[in-house]
Amino acid sequence: MGSRMIAARGAPMSLEFRPLVVLCLAVGCSSSDPAPPSTPGPSPVTLQFEAVDAAGTPYVCGAKGLHIAGLTDVTPGDLRLYVHEVRLLKGDRAIPVTLDQDHAWQFQNVALLDFEDATAACSYVIFGKSKTPDTNHVLRGLPAEAGPYDGVEFTLGVPVALNHLETADSKSPLNTTGMDHGAADGRQFVRVSFYSDTTGATGDKDHNLLVFRSVCNNVTNGGEIPASADACDKPNRPTIRLAQAGGFDPTKDRIVVDVDAMFRGYTTPGTPGAHADLSDGGRIDCYGPLNAGDLGPQIGAERCGTFYPNVGLDYTTGRPQGTQGVFRIEKSKAR
Repeated sequence: MGSRMIAARGAPMSLEFRPLVVLCLAVGCSSSDPAPPSTPGPSPVTLQFEAVDAAGTPYVCGAKGLHIAGLTDVTPGDLRLYVHEVRLLKGDRAIPVTLDQDHAWQFQNVALLDFEDATAACSYVIFGKSKTPDTNHVLRGLPAEAGPYDGVEFTLGVPVALNHLETADSKSPLNTTGMDHGAADGRQFVRVSFYSDTTGATGDKDHNLLVFRSVCNNVTNGGEIPASADACDKPNRPTIRLAQAGGFDPTKDRIVVDVDAMFRGYTTPGTPGAHADLSDGGRIDCYGPLNAGDLGPQIGAERCGTFYPNVGLDYTTGRPQGTQGVFRIEKSKAR
């Protein structure tokens, strides 16, 4: 019996256990082995915008002799615009960017870009609503995925769920004075103005002004908020998609707002055989009815229809058509 006990203790190890021992000897088995390296997460981004004239000169308050719509004596008066649904492009995918909630320029998924500082000619008050010295040329947020990126995408305007809230009850930047038209009409998506001796628009009351918003009174006049932008007669919310060969680096590249391209196609005094669109009464209200009667030269297709293609929209429907030319990506200039 004792010999059988000894034999049992000295019996060869099972075949099932041998491969595990060999594997541990070959590669090492330790509970302290390091975990495989993790994939870096996304980093916050700051998207930089710059407004320029036809020559690439910054469109800033106090500048003189800027080139806009063939004019060469332009002085800026205003430039503000809302954007939302910001995304970074990776191939054919659009990566959402969650905007920082800074209680000033960004709220939920919408942001205000403000290039005027209420100085020089920008101090002129139009429609009795004062401006402020504060400016904002950037969007800040966190992408859902890390780079590298190929481009950027955003939608012009304010999302419909926020556009028709009362200004007094809204958070900044949706309560900005001069960018509101009341709850039924919503916010101005783009507001840009300038002064020029050539056009006769040289003072506080005479200006070349372009105002752009949605046409949604078919839904909102009764106090309703549209279920979607498609419920509006003219949503007027173009999606701007900017891709760049060689990639888009938010730390080095900038998004250019070409003010000259906003006014592309508009005529000026002295244009042969044409009424001057830009004159001392040069308001371009891009939200009026298609047939404005006696006001047609001011707010109908005769004036505003020229602006829509510049941002990639069809004037009749307010929906995408063609290619926009106002925004582009450029490498940052050496400072």
